[in-house]
Amino acid sequence: MIQKHKFGTLQWQLVRNVSLIILTIVLQNCASSGFGTQGLLYENQRISIMETGSPTTKEGFSCAKSYLGLIAMGDASIEEAQKQGNIKEITSIELETYNFLGIYAKLCTVTKGI
Repeated sequence: MIQKHKFGTLQWQLVRNVSLIILTIVLQNCASSGFGTQGLLYENQRISIMETGSPTTKEGFSCAKSYLGLIAMGDASIEEAQKQGNIKEITSIELETYNFLGIYAKLCTVTKGI
């Protein structure tokens, strides 16, 4: 006669907790900016890429967005940010990142210049 093993409440709680931890790790970067420090729950930062120290009078933005890491759209190029700000000479380039629970992520390029 084969005896079947029955899971008790403690074993089910352990399986559930381990499954939630694995799921969190797998889904952690579903939607991620991919730059700078990565926050599991929330991320909002600005990273300077290039700075000349010259005075600026104009600022341009270009952004790309991601939803659950399944859909990504937008143009976060330096050229688009320069065009949006009507900048002739770039004096500074920065990246802005935002991520909320891996559900929604945004990466923006910020150009400053004259």
